[in-house]
Amino acid sequence: MRRKSDMWNLGDESFLPGEDQQAMQAVAADVEGRLTVLEQQLQSQFTSMSTYHQIAIQSSETVRAEARADLDREKSTLIGLVERVRDECAGESPRVVVAAASTVPEPAINVSALARIALLEDRLADFSRQVAVCLRSQEELANSIAFMFEQQMRAAGYAANCAASTA
Repeated sequence: MRRKSDMWNLGDESFLPGEDQQAMQAVAADVEGRLTVLEQQLQSQFTSMSTYHQIAIQSSETVRAEARADLDREKSTLIGLVERVRDECAGESPRVVVAAASTVPEPAINVSALARIALLEDRLADFSRQVAVCLRSQEELANSIAFMFEQQMRAAGYAANCAASTA
């Protein structure tokens, strides 16, 4: 078998790529590495945001459950107080003695019905203020959780409604 004289001739191509081509391949490899790192960071941020979202949901559900329990307790206390006043006005002995924490001092034993009603109104006004303070603090807590979550999302480069990226 005879060899052709142009067998080892590569034509226009050389065995090693040119410097320009090597530089482009190095840049492409660098960009690929950066994209890989960026993809990992985005996945990590998504996982973190998902975790924060779940924590916020659980916190809001806990606050809602606590508020509901407080409301139920307050409702039963009010019903007990109203029944007690009704019984006292009707001249019967009280059915249930409700121990309510109040800043109003207890009246003397021989107090007229009008004075008792005024005392009850004062207690209910105090109770209403306490409920308002409780609801206000729960709203502030919910707002601060929502604000913190929104700030973390903005810091991560997402819009507040999670629809699109701001970066």
